[in-house]
Formats: sequence, structure tokens, C-alpha cells
Amino acid sequence: MTRVATVLFVYAHPDDESFGIAGTAMKLKDEGHITGLLTLTRGDVGMWFGREKGSWTPEELARERSKEWREATKVIGFDHCRLLEWPDGGLGDSPVERVTADVVQLVRELRPDVVCTFGPEGAGSEHDDHRAASFFALRGFHRAGLADQYPDRGPAHQAKRLFFNASPFIADFPIIAMTPTHTIDIKKYEERKKQAFECHKTQFKDRDRFYQMIERRGGKESFHLAVDRSGTTGSADDLFQ
Repeated sequence: MTRVATVLFVYAHPDDESFGIAGTAMKLKDEGHITGLLTLTRGDVGMWFGREKGSWTPEELARERSKEWREATKVIGFDHCRLLEWPDGGLGDSPVERVTADVVQLVRELRPDVVCTFGPEGAGSEHDDHRAASFFALRGFHRAGLADQYPDRGPAHQAKRLFFNASPFIADFPIIAMTPTHTIDIKKYEERKKQAFECHKTQFKDRDRFYQMIERRGGKESFHLAVDRSGTTGSADDLFQ
């Protein structure tokens, strides 16, 4: 693909971008494409590594995680980033139409060719917020293309493809995850991906798991093509074909 394309990534929490798709976003940027990130919560009910539970307020954690998110997104190099304030730990209970409208708005602003998000299973962790992010991203992907839906959020735009995060089956590390249809070689970007995760210091309880995941994935990030309106034949190492 020679023309410039746009990819929008939609996730639940600060650090989701670094765990899952940082290498792919870096590679797309280096290839001249435009990348955007929509994070739906500030992660304010999570843990704060190195601090005793109850020694901080949700607002204090939200501010710190928002700062970490901004640092990580700079390392990754997204062209457009938006951090919303829907409730962490309660994303699935949020007003469906209002959250969908927020997703629709950014889809219509950026007019992406491709949208990427978690799978409906919650991307291995089965986290309720991850499942909710998948629901809202898929709903927004579809409704952004309907002119009679959310007309106050901009002119309609239909992205061509929607991908879920995926993971190949590993016998000694079985998780519930979508089966890959596309795999991106990110070996060149692994060190920067690590740098992005290292920005999320409040979440270092997951640091060992992050580095285990890096090792197990062997320089790859995987995706499952869930919706395809592109009419192209397909290439397993290209999100646009």
C-alpha cells in the first residue's frame, strides 16, 4: 500500500497501548501512516505500585496515570491522542449512547481506514473494562458510518477494517484470546516498546508479566480481522490488505 492510511486504536486504560500494540503503532508511523489513540478511562481504581493501598485517592492516581500515558504516547509517537474520563472498573456500566458518541466523534474526526481494539473476550485477561472497550469500539466503528446516527458528532465516515488484539495459542501459557489472522513483525521496535511500558511506573506490578509476554511473542504483535469492508484479497502481514 503506497498511499498514507490512518489507524485508530481504542483501548480502556493507560498502559493498554504499551502492552498490546505499541510496536505496530511505531512501525505504521515509520512507514508514513497516521496513528491515533483513544483511551476511555484514566485507570483511577487500579493499584499504585510501591504504595500502600488506601494511601492515595482515585483522583491522585488518575492524575499520575494520565501523566504516564502522555509520556508513553510520546515514546510511541501517536499523531493524535485522546484520554477520556469514563469510570475505571465501570466502563461497561457507562451510558451506552454517550460512550459510543465519543468513539464516533474521534472516528469521524480522524477518518481512519482501520480501527483496532480488544477482542470481546477481553484480550486474554478477561477484564470487564477490556470487554467493554471492545463493545464500544465495534459499536462506534459501525455507527460512525451512518449519517443519521450522532449527527452532532461530525460527518459520517466508514472505516474499512476493524481488528481485535489477538494471540497465538501457547501450550504452556494458555489464555483466552482471538486467533490471529494478521501478524506484524515488531522486532525492530521492541526496545522502544519497553521504554513505553516503563513510563507506566504505577503499574509495575505487571512488569514481570509484560517482559514475559515480550519474550513469548518473539518480536510479533498479532491481530484478528473481525470486520472487513475493504474488498481486498488479504495479506497476513499488512493491516490494510
